[in-house]
Amino acid sequence: MHIEETSLVRYGALAGMVGGALRILSTFIPYVPDSPGLEALYGIVDTLLLFGLMGIYSAVAGKTGGIGLAGFIIAMVGLASIVGPDPVRFGIDFYVAGSVCLLIGLTILSAALLVAGRLRLPAGLWIASFVLALAGAGTRQPVLVAAAGAALGLAFLLAGFAVNSSSAGPGRVRR
Repeated sequence: MHIEETSLVRYGALAGMVGGALRILSTFIPYVPDSPGLEALYGIVDTLLLFGLMGIYSAVAGKTGGIGLAGFIIAMVGLASIVGPDPVRFGIDFYVAGSVCLLIGLTILSAALLVAGRLRLPAGLWIASFVLALAGAGTRQPVLVAAAGAALGLAFLLAGFAVNSSSAGPGRVRR
């Protein structure tokens, strides 16, 4: 069985869409510590976003240069570190550290996307997610943190949709 590169990009973009939609929905589910159901949902969301980021980035990689690549790598490290249980070890909350790494990486990638004129709305939403998360952490306002998560999910949903619906193929996504 031969799977073409464009198919893998589209499968990744589809994973980003589903993961983004689930991330938005998870914003409205009250957090319950050590809930197996919620941890499973978060694990599924993070895994889908991981594959989604791979597909979405693959579609624009040729247009974002070294800055885009750096942002992608940083975001991937952040996402990979939060898939699964989120322990606190050695005084480090690995979920918070991974989330910060993810949002920094997406912000760097977003800057490259904006310069390249690609995925402008998702890029703006990823930057907004970073700003909202900082504001939420600084003011300890859960509504801002929730808005950051919803913006993150919406960005993945829209980016995945743009990649999947692009008839131009990888590297030509403009939305």
